[in-house]
Amino acid sequence: MCFSAEVSFGASAVISSVGVLAIKKSTSKEQKLFAMIPILFGIQQFCEGWLWVALQNEGFVITELIATYGFLIFAQLIWPIWVPLSAFTLEKNKRRKKLIGFSLAVGVILTAILAYRMSIYEVTAQIDAHHIFYTVGHFKSTNWWSGILYLLPAVFPFIFSSNKHINYLGIAMLLLFIVSKIFYLKYMISTWCMFAAVLSIYIFYILKKEQKEAV
Repeated sequence: MCFSAEVSFGASAVISSVGVLAIKKSTSKEQKLFAMIPILFGIQQFCEGWLWVALQNEGFVITELIATYGFLIFAQLIWPIWVPLSAFTLEKNKRRKKLIGFSLAVGVILTAILAYRMSIYEVTAQIDAHHIFYTVGHFKSTNWWSGILYLLPAVFPFIFSSNKHINYLGIAMLLLFIVSKIFYLKYMISTWCMFAAVLSIYIFYILKKEQKEAV
């Protein structure tokens, strides 16, 4: 599977458009954070689109820097908090809410660690075999075990949800995480974020179904 600026910009446009529709389908303030996920993924893919442009052309040093940090801020700092927080606000089952709350706590700690790491180590991105390879200092995503802890706040809150459709979303994200680890290990950050972004379109269906059931 090959990626490019065109793929990232195209995905950004489609996913962001679906995100706008998802927000319109949200019927309560508790659904807003969940409904905003596709739009945020759209912005993230827009950043990676510009990163492709910057890496393929000379004289885009500032654009490359902004786009690299923009993409990684979403991947490593926003999602570990946003995902569990959105699931936490939706959840009504007390036992499941505690599980999601634990995931949120892990996400806050993980975000603090990753933010510190990004602030003191050099952050780079390069095109390699039709993918973008990100590095933060000497930390790399080329170890199979890297990023496993990330799953607890970024995926499992959806699996912990009492809403079966949100469960399906979480399970699909987990399966594609495994696929990314097996087939795209070196490019894990870029590839899995693209897969998760496309999956976020399902959020519109979930909210649409919730709206129908509420009538």
